Amino acid sequence: MQEDNLKYIKLEDGNDYVIMDEIENNGITYVYLSNIDDEKDFCIRKLDNSSLDIEMLVGLDSDIEFDKALLIYTKKHKNDEIV
Repeated sequence: MQEDNLKYIKLEDGNDYVIMDEIENNGITYVYLSNIDDEKDFCIRKLDNSSLDIEMLVGLDSDIEFDKALLIYTKKHKNDEIV
């Protein structure tokens, strides 16, 4: 079921993901995604706008960057209610 105010994207794995949030931190925009068919499948990508014509989502550089991006997300959403 898709809601009109949510954005969706198909990743390289062929699965559809909903964009849960986009957070800019130190010039990097992290994009937080959840698989629409499996809510346990959560991933983080970053926006690469180095090309003037198109924005692309790319993988994170390391486990350390993943941990940092996840911490940014959890700090932002620590007071959110779980529905």
